Amino acid sequence: MAGLLTGCVTAPPGPPPPPGSAAVARNALYLTLPLPPGFPDEREMAQSVVADYGPRKIAFDALVSLSPDRVIVIVTAPAGPRIARIDWTKDGVAVQTEGPPPPGFRAENVLADLVLANWPKAAVESAINNRLLVWDFADGRRKLVREGADGRELVIDITAPVADGDGSVRRVLTNHDFGYSLTLVTREAM
Repeated sequence: MAGLLTGCVTAPPGPPPPPGSAAVARNALYLTLPLPPGFPDEREMAQSVVADYGPRKIAFDALVSLSPDRVIVIVTAPAGPRIARIDWTKDGVAVQTEGPPPPGFRAENVLADLVLANWPKAAVESAINNRLLVWDFADGRRKLVREGADGRELVIDITAPVADGDGSVRRVLTNHDFGYSLTLVTREAM
């Protein structure tokens, strides 16, 4: 279980997406956040994230609480101060930042990768308006693929979870359209 922070620090190029959505691929392909969030059960986890934007690497941590009616994400600097608290409910997304947020920070981008990596396949397909194929594999991998006149193209690749000896799970989410990857180390709350 993992998945967080699309463009948390750097928003994708182009015009801003409509409210309540995030750009997840080129050609104005948006993920619309469902209201309420609709996660199928309740989970709490801590994540350590390394975002790789070509030559730039950015690390941050997040505390994540998921439920059908509410998602709360608290983003912090590694072992440091709080950057933002994101609340997502049936009423939409609300953000509280501690000081000025990082340039390009959009809560919807943070939530979009959380949805892509963790929500059930049917919910992801609906959130992206069926504009990409969503392939789930028995080992936990997920691939989002564009189908066009030139064939199929991998857009987003989420690796299978790999358990570490300390009880954490590691996954990598790679967005080929926007040229970034997220290495996510997740520890479920006990």
